[in-house]
Amino acid sequence: MARDWGYLKGDNPAARVKFYREEKRDRFLSPEEVRRVNEALAGESNPYWRAYFPLSLLLGTRRGELLTAKWEDMDFEQKVWRIPSTKAGRPHLLPLPNAAVAVLDSLPRTAELVFPGKGRDGHLAEPSKAWQRIRKRAGVPDVRIHDLRRTLGSWLAVQGYGLPLIGRALNHSNLSTTQIYARLDLEPVRSALEKTAQLMFGKSEPHSDGD
Repeated sequence: MARDWGYLKGDNPAARVKFYREEKRDRFLSPEEVRRVNEALAGESNPYWRAYFPLSLLLGTRRGELLTAKWEDMDFEQKVWRIPSTKAGRPHLLPLPNAAVAVLDSLPRTAELVFPGKGRDGHLAEPSKAWQRIRKRAGVPDVRIHDLRRTLGSWLAVQGYGLPLIGRALNHSNLSTTQIYARLDLEPVRSALEKTAQLMFGKSEPHSDGD
């Protein structure tokens, strides 16, 4: 723009600046780690944090979506949560599994918000401090809050659910965001390699000279 306005003569001084390489995280909780997190949550004194993190795992919601959740948007008869505002810029209908309903039923309904707090907006404001003590007790010091959302997507992928379903569950706006989970479902790859091996060598073992 400075060049267009005539303020810059010569080369753009930022033309050769190299950006840091972004490392996409693929950290998610294993079954054993989920068990330890559940045990650590049992020792959490605050009932709202004791509910917030399991719901993050069960529903895969973004941090702000859960913090600002309202009871009026929860339909317990249909077991559906209508999230009115999302990062994708559209409302999102999210089915509530029975385990999530049980967690929500454990919370007192003393306010409009599911997670009321003393913050400026009336809800709990920052889960990081609570998560730090919980993950320390669970022995998963490298797991971030967003990794709980990633855990749901990863477990869905490992069970063989397709990318469109995973993207819908996590409310991704495009399929490329969901592609990170594609490499976790190894069974289609295993099946394809097995069938190809049979075409190449039949049911016999490939010849080997012992090298």
